[in-house]
Amino acid sequence: MFKGNRIFLFKVIAIICTLILCLVQLIHIRNIYKLEEKVYNIDEKKIIKTAYEESIVNDKVFPGAVKIIDSILYKEFDNLETFALHNTDAFKNLSARLCDTLFKALNEANNMDVFLDSIKKKHNLSANLEYALFIEHFAIAIEPNQYFTLFSSTEPDYKTTVPYLQHHGARIGGTLKTYSPQTLASALKVSATTARSYRMNFALYCDRPDRLQQIVYKTLPQTILSVFSIIAILTIFFLTFANWIRQKKASEMKSDFINTISHEFQTPLTTIIIANKTIENENQIIKSQKLDNLHNIIKRQSERLTILMQQVIETGGEKPVRLVLEKHHINNELEEIISDYRINLDLANANITFENKTDEDLVLLDKLHFTSIILNVLDNSVKYNHKSLKEIIVTTYAKSSQTIAISIKDNGDGMSSKVKRKMFLKFYRNPSLVTSNAPGIGLGLYHSKQCLDAHGWDYEVISKEQVGTEFIIYIPIISGEL
Repeated sequence: MFKGNRIFLFKVIAIICTLILCLVQLIHIRNIYKLEEKVYNIDEKKIIKTAYEESIVNDKVFPGAVKIIDSILYKEFDNLETFALHNTDAFKNLSARLCDTLFKALNEANNMDVFLDSIKKKHNLSANLEYALFIEHFAIAIEPNQYFTLFSSTEPDYKTTVPYLQHHGARIGGTLKTYSPQTLASALKVSATTARSYRMNFALYCDRPDRLQQIVYKTLPQTILSVFSIIAILTIFFLTFANWIRQKKASEMKSDFINTISHEFQTPLTTIIIANKTIENENQIIKSQKLDNLHNIIKRQSERLTILMQQVIETGGEKPVRLVLEKHHINNELEEIISDYRINLDLANANITFENKTDEDLVLLDKLHFTSIILNVLDNSVKYNHKSLKEIIVTTYAKSSQTIAISIKDNGDGMSSKVKRKMFLKFYRNPSLVTSNAPGIGLGLYHSKQCLDAHGWDYEVISKEQVGTEFIIYIPIISGEL
């Protein structure tokens, strides 16, 4: 139950982290778009703003508009003043009629198309630039700074002949359809401090009709990269999580297998030990030397097998190798190991030779683990050899005055570079053995490497396909006597 909850918790955490990474990428895309939208056409807008504002220094809305405004406004100024002070409803009605007349007249006299075309040609701007010119606010001052509003863009539904848009006002000219802070080229408020004057707010918007497409096109590389990153993150997450689940299941299966096989071996092993003890007792009467040798071999190997089964269990739990270091003459140990191992070679059509080329062979080692190392290498020399006659040569020689080398050389199949890289991995087996149903579970060399590392010994593997393999172990020599 706890394991299931833990896996669920891992899933939740992994999904949340992945979603956060995706959200960060989406925010990044959004920020890129907003930045590009902010700076889009900024140079063109500056040129238009400067030219437009210079053209209406002594004017309003567009060149020549002030004469139209003054001619219409001041005809009704006295009535507006009277109504503003004494009749609010009449003031509103007159304001609406006057503004409608004014907006219509300005719309008909609008010369911004010609003006904008001249700016485009002069500064080599884009030919498809569009504009929209709005009057946002209009008020009269009966006394200095005492204003009465005639028109305001804040009204939700203002009736006028020209197009009206709340928050933007009455459109005097232009065909632009989008009005945002990014498309605003100029916004002016013109007023006077004298009596019988007026105040007017107006704005010029300028942009290309394909603004959105252009911005998307400019941000497309970053967007594609971000989308690819999101897809890559999601893919890596799912692959990693699926692989983790597979490895977890495989690890549990391996642990169950090791525990099961260890348990199944225990009963026949106990029987062998008891039977060997009976042979030992019977031989005390018979006193057969050959039987005594066989009894000793069975005893050594059964004891070794008992300890090895315990090591298999420890290996499955990833426990470190524990050493019991003692002084040994390595040549003597090798002779004993090889002597016992020759019994295995009777049916394997194999020959093993031991060559002792040095007498300085006193070393510190754990006998059990050292035996495991040598036997595992010998087993591989036999299993990975499909020659009609299998030759194994074990040699000891002095690499230096402080180091003895053990060479185990065979005439077997050899290894490819790929197999050589993986040979010490846990549960790894050469595909040639897997397909030929040769015995083994892929723990031998893994355990040998654990033992070598625990001893702190150096080693190297020299192999060539179809020629053979040489496994060399370098062990420090110690001084003194056994």
